[in-house]
Amino acid sequence: MNDSFLYALSGPFIGFSFTLLAAVFFLVIRSQNLQRYRIRLELIQKERLVAMEKGVPMPELPDYDNGHHARRVLPEFHPRSVLGLGIILIFGGIGTTVGLLLSGDPELNVNWSMGLIPAFVGVGLVLHYLVTRKNDG
Repeated sequence: MNDSFLYALSGPFIGFSFTLLAAVFFLVIRSQNLQRYRIRLELIQKERLVAMEKGVPMPELPDYDNGHHARRVLPEFHPRSVLGLGIILIFGGIGTTVGLLLSGDPELNVNWSMGLIPAFVGVGLVLHYLVTRKNDG
């Protein structure tokens, strides 16, 4: 095998490995949280069963979700957060485009248009804000 071929494969492999490790990390944390929640519910159930067997007044049902309410499917955002995100993407895209154009590397000079992608997404978000905002008048 050619060394340049192996070097070309190392970049995507590292990115994929990082993504896979991050996903495994968050899945492990999620499963641990679910296990703790399940153990807590079992303990509450056992306490209630013991109270029923002894004829003691049942303890009040505790707040199973620790005072948190069920999350909404779509979180509520402040209307201006879309505007702020759009402006950040516009300037980030413009900065990336300028940085790629001014770099001395000819390969990066060819790919200068990649910075236009976040810039146009930002323009879309700003337009979305302008179209959907409530008129104060």
